[in-house]
Amino acid sequence: MKSLLYSSFSPLLKAYRPYKELFAAMQKNMYPLHLYGVHGGLLSMIFAKTRERLNAPLLIVLPTEKEAEALSDDLERFGLNTAILPWWGTVPYRTVPANSPMFGRRLRVLDGILDGSIDVVFCGLRSFLSPLPPPGYLRAGYIEVSRGMSFDPGEFARALEKLGYMRVQRVSVPGEFALRGEVCDVYMAGDENPVRIVFGWDEIEQIRRFDAGSQSSIDELKQISIRPSSEIVWDEERIAVLSSRLEQLPELRHQREEIIDQWIIPRKEGHERFFPLAFPEDEQASILDYLGEKSIGFIAEYERCYSAEESLHREYGGMYRKLRHGEPLPRPERLLFELETLENEIHRPVRMPLLKSAHPEQHVSGQLGSEEENPLLQEVAPIDRSRRAELQPAASQIQFDSAGARSFFGNISFFKEELENMLQAGYSIYLLADSDVQRSRLEHLLKDYDITILAESISSGFSIQDLSVMVIHENEVFGRKRRVPKSVKKVKSEAIDSFVELDEGDHVVHVNHGIGRFRGIQRITAGGNERDYIKLEYAKEEYIFVPIEQVNLIQRYIGSQGADPRLDTIGGKSWEKRKSKVSKHVEDLAERLLTLYSRRKKASGYAFPPDNEWQIEFEAAFPFEETEDQVRCIDEVKADMERPVPMDRLVCGDVGYGKTEIAMRAAFKAVSSGRQVAFLAPTTILAEQHYESLLERAAEFPIKIRMMSRLVSRKDQRQTLEGLASGEIDMVVGTHRIIQKDMQFKNLGLLVIDEEQRFGVKDKERLKELKASIDCLTMSATPIPRTLHMSLLKIRDMSLLKTPPHNRRPIETHVEAFNEELVAKAIRNEVERGGQVFYLHNRVETLENVQLFLQNAVPEVMVDVAHGQMSPHELEDIMHRFVHGGFQVLVATTIIENGINIPNVNTIIIDRADMYGISQLYQLRGRVGRSGRLAYAYLLYPEQRALSELAMKRLQIISDHTELGSGFKIAMKDLEVRGAGNLLGSQQSGDIYSIGFDLYLKLLDQAIRRLSDLGEEDLQEVYLEMEYTGFIPDSYISDTMEKMEVYKRIAAVNTQELLDAVHSEIADRFGPIPEEVASLLSLAEIRVLCRDLNISMLRERKGTAEVHFAKVAKLNINKIMELIRTSGGAVKIDPKRPEVLLVDTSKVGLKEKSEYLRDRLSTIAG
Repeated sequence: MKSLLYSSFSPLLKAYRPYKELFAAMQKNMYPLHLYGVHGGLLSMIFAKTRERLNAPLLIVLPTEKEAEALSDDLERFGLNTAILPWWGTVPYRTVPANSPMFGRRLRVLDGILDGSIDVVFCGLRSFLSPLPPPGYLRAGYIEVSRGMSFDPGEFARALEKLGYMRVQRVSVPGEFALRGEVCDVYMAGDENPVRIVFGWDEIEQIRRFDAGSQSSIDELKQISIRPSSEIVWDEERIAVLSSRLEQLPELRHQREEIIDQWIIPRKEGHERFFPLAFPEDEQASILDYLGEKSIGFIAEYERCYSAEESLHREYGGMYRKLRHGEPLPRPERLLFELETLENEIHRPVRMPLLKSAHPEQHVSGQLGSEEENPLLQEVAPIDRSRRAELQPAASQIQFDSAGARSFFGNISFFKEELENMLQAGYSIYLLADSDVQRSRLEHLLKDYDITILAESISSGFSIQDLSVMVIHENEVFGRKRRVPKSVKKVKSEAIDSFVELDEGDHVVHVNHGIGRFRGIQRITAGGNERDYIKLEYAKEEYIFVPIEQVNLIQRYIGSQGADPRLDTIGGKSWEKRKSKVSKHVEDLAERLLTLYSRRKKASGYAFPPDNEWQIEFEAAFPFEETEDQVRCIDEVKADMERPVPMDRLVCGDVGYGKTEIAMRAAFKAVSSGRQVAFLAPTTILAEQHYESLLERAAEFPIKIRMMSRLVSRKDQRQTLEGLASGEIDMVVGTHRIIQKDMQFKNLGLLVIDEEQRFGVKDKERLKELKASIDCLTMSATPIPRTLHMSLLKIRDMSLLKTPPHNRRPIETHVEAFNEELVAKAIRNEVERGGQVFYLHNRVETLENVQLFLQNAVPEVMVDVAHGQMSPHELEDIMHRFVHGGFQVLVATTIIENGINIPNVNTIIIDRADMYGISQLYQLRGRVGRSGRLAYAYLLYPEQRALSELAMKRLQIISDHTELGSGFKIAMKDLEVRGAGNLLGSQQSGDIYSIGFDLYLKLLDQAIRRLSDLGEEDLQEVYLEMEYTGFIPDSYISDTMEKMEVYKRIAAVNTQELLDAVHSEIADRFGPIPEEVASLLSLAEIRVLCRDLNISMLRERKGTAEVHFAKVAKLNINKIMELIRTSGGAVKIDPKRPEVLLVDTSKVGLKEKSEYLRDRLSTIAG
């Protein structure tokens, strides 16, 4: 047990009479037990103690899963392994998407119970009452794999397909497997990371877990059990049982063939509703069959569970009556057990009623006697399993006197008064903070009080009067609730390599030849050497073959939006002209940026004082745990503000990544230091959202905040103007209205600008005037390329937020043919849970037809339209109504603002999804899923129309990548091009399109390095042209894309460390390295040596290698002379070119050549 709180409380509980009674009663098997008065976080402690002392599996049943999440988190903190058996996450009888993670999560929990790795299982009532397959059936379906066992890859692949796994080239989502060469990857349903099985001829050599994104190994395993893809696999036996069961059910007898042919065999979405009918009725199992007789079952909030059961039956009955005429459905009683039936099957039940006992005569005290009479009350011994008694008809009762959490409503003064009172009454007080940062803030705020502050968390506080002890969680102090869903993976958005997802026909940029078209990789044998070449097409159908070792001179072309770029002509002057023109522009831009930067650094501004107590209190009230990025950005902003130079910092991060909180803290710091703040947003809706957030956060402080926009009346605007001029108003939030000439501030100290690139030219000029003397913080939601960020860091203060918010969930994505029924169902599902829907249709002319269609399909739902041809005011009014819940479905073109945060919109339907690019689909889909709720995206393509292969691939990619941060590489690149354009200006966008994004960034970086006198030398590209045999055999890596990626990784090697890492990664991913690939790696090592020795070119012709040195002055002449002397004539200096060394390679075999050259050159380096 790791928790300090848990350790501190254990001695206190041991002295507490009801606690001792509870364990004594359990030891005497006085079941069923009724346990009263356990509230708040004490509940978690009792569960943890039960598991610790009795060493039995625990089942805890609660009315809903939400309560289970909070308690499960507590027990994990106390060092226990817990799991929640999840419900399907849908309304009864609604279908579960084929790619839903629920199949895997449920299976993972059942597997954990069977193998004993889970100490405590939580069940919401829905999942507790759901039938499950018998434990024996589940275990029989596993494939056991261990090191050293014999292995037939073909047979293994067939077995995986039978378990429901899909074969792919490279695993990226659960439910897939990939078999290539001597490696088989399996991504098990319910697992966070896939498994890699490496085998020899017929034997398994290694089993490893690895990261699906980076492909690097995580840990080694001796053995593993491969689970099926879902809890029921529809094989012949299961289908036969289902057929027999359907024959016996009057409501489904006549639809038996339809169900099997249309739902079960093709595994159509919704087949899971027939899972309970896959076994004879007498073989149906429940969660209790998995836990066994030794388990203890707690039914928490007993009365609420029975009340919830009634509601559940009503809900099932209502949905059954509503939907049964449309599709075949089993009656509710076939899909749910009765709670009373299951309760009677719990071997050791503990009921936890909410209401106090009406029968005190059944209290356990009377049955156990005093501490003197009963030694069990003096020391609770381990349970004796041999003395199991029959369940008693009358329940034994135990009464605790705890109280639940108290709330202090964010009123710090009231909280301090109450602390004073409790301490005077002799209470020991524990205050829990969610992080070390928060703990130090609370220690500062409460330094005058003798209380214990721990950097720990618990679901809620509690107090025990008899022990004079109280536990308070910081959320109860600040009057807030927060919960991070356990299912959410926390990931970072990684830097992106542009040489990805390259298909034949895509445009590429060759540094020397310009824009061409990629035509694949071809293996060519010339002069006895076999190598791979990249085939590029240029204008007039001319082709060049680039040796694979020069792949680093090629980048994917990213730039033009929509239209294809023109191909360059080989040997033409157009490319060099464009490159030199852009180089000049880049030089001018870098110079201009440097001048601005140095001018700003010389200006004088106001140095804000360090944080005061108000600031600490304000930050402590933030209702979420800060991400590492946020903490770093906040520190950077504050450090800027405390300097006597005007701040001009740009904060970049996606919507919901925490930019607003950074701005709020900066604004609060300014106001608490006696300065005014202007908060500028590009639209009325965004301004209103910022205004409401600021009001909510600053509610407990004497700060006056006003809004200025066209939604504010003239009278209120006038009062705001007067208040700002007199200094009565501290902060104003608004649109461009707040930077007009009539706005006079008494003491403006900070200007916050959201999305500066969306303001017009005049507004930008006015902003420049304002920025000159005051601190300025700018926010942008467009991603900034990592390389551009690194370059601009030298000439611009920037902070990057890369970590998504903790409660952001993956978006469940469906790719379907357009279907009226599906659209209506998707809208109803969302509206039934109180949400709203975006319906994307990108043709203004037919928007109203779509509105009419939706009004007919779902007449109970209100629908409105929005498009770019409306006036700005009209558009804002519609969006304003939508944001405030005025209607449920918005039919719109892609005009939907990316910056607006509408957490209640969690379903997006994209009509004609085949017409959009990946980046557009990614952006559009990202407009839902901004709350803790699971979001859905439906990508619809026209029914009965053949899609192009490319369109289908795009839809497939976006459908597969539902996990957070799962590398939308091209999509992110497209966005970054926009981000670069926004940051650098419109002329720069033109330059980017003319030579491609990556080359532009490279030129800009070089210009900044030169002009900023950083003394950094450009890394010279080494030109290699060698006679050798080296390639990646198809038997080793068959997929062209993966092959290209590996070639790129080898070509990018520029240090020995990176070479070692790449060597390990290739062996890790694809198995033992063949000689041809080893030759490529040796070549990479030669390139590293060339860099170290300033060799610009190494070219081999007819058995002689020419080594060209770029900087002769840096060479050690003695070492070169020694090499020539000891080489026996194999190494000499070229008499015509003293900077060139000639190395004889004619007597060296092809395989040893790279090794030979490496040895020769390393003697100079050494």
